[in-house]
Amino acid sequence: MNMKGSAQEKALLKKYRDGECTPAEKLRVEQWLVGLGRQDIPEVSSVSEKNILKTARKEVLKQTGTPRGRTVTMFRYASVAAMLVFIPLAYLFYNQLYKPQTPAEQRFSTLPGQQKIIVLPDSTEVTLNSSSSLAVGGSYNQKYRRVTLSGEAYFRVKHDKQRPFIVSTGKLQTQVLGTEFNVHAYTDEANIKVAVVQGRVKVSEQQNGVTKQLGDVLTHNLMLSYDVNSRRHVTTTADAEKLSAWKKGELYFEETGIQEIVKALSRRYNQGIELADAPLANCKYTISFSSGDALPKVLTVLGQLSGITYQTTQNKIIIHAKNCH
Repeated sequence: MNMKGSAQEKALLKKYRDGECTPAEKLRVEQWLVGLGRQDIPEVSSVSEKNILKTARKEVLKQTGTPRGRTVTMFRYASVAAMLVFIPLAYLFYNQLYKPQTPAEQRFSTLPGQQKIIVLPDSTEVTLNSSSSLAVGGSYNQKYRRVTLSGEAYFRVKHDKQRPFIVSTGKLQTQVLGTEFNVHAYTDEANIKVAVVQGRVKVSEQQNGVTKQLGDVLTHNLMLSYDVNSRRHVTTTADAEKLSAWKKGELYFEETGIQEIVKALSRRYNQGIELADAPLANCKYTISFSSGDALPKVLTVLGQLSGITYQTTQNKIIIHAKNCH
């Protein structure tokens, strides 16, 4: 084969690809393409790139026939060599146009005072509490079912032993196969809480690329509380049904500090509420409110229980909790 001729044909193909050919050169290259006699391209979704290129090369070589002395012109050999270079380039261009796109990440969010029910592709149901967000990766329901939560959500997970369901919340990840549980993980609070209504849940900490399970597997009415700052955790018994009563518009606090209660009320009623001072004592309360209770009533009852006082300004409520008991 005339290597010089082959190099010239390669250069011509490059010019054609870059749109720099003269009309005569463009016609010459297109005549080569017509000379292939095969216009169809195998479906990318059903045939691998390697097989496509192999099939195309066989088609080109088949059309050269068996050499008979010097009857095959050097031009024919140069055309074949050039096409063997052009076919991979043509395929790559085709593949970029028609290859399946990776599904985009989906994001869901709620405003203060708002809730939202989300049904994921595997029929898992997620109820988002107010001021929360949920991100669902494009690879969801493939090897894993992974979501990322900021805020609070109640999960009713569809059982699938082959594809574990994983909730990522900052440094923690909660993994289940099929269960119902509540995750409380607001970024403006120091504690992340995972409470199990039914089933089994494993909570792990991710630190410097290492995943470490925290405590034993959680089962019905067990709750793990994790302090983001100290990285300490504790597992206690809790009424998980009541902790997730927010789904019905109710409020339930179990041994909860006044700071966390104030933040929950602000989100629930979409009202600016601030603490004017830090409590002198470690004041924690167990109390519940129904869905129809207005904010003034809630604050009055809370004041009778804890000793806090409050005042209402033009656009926010100021709570004095210094003397809580």
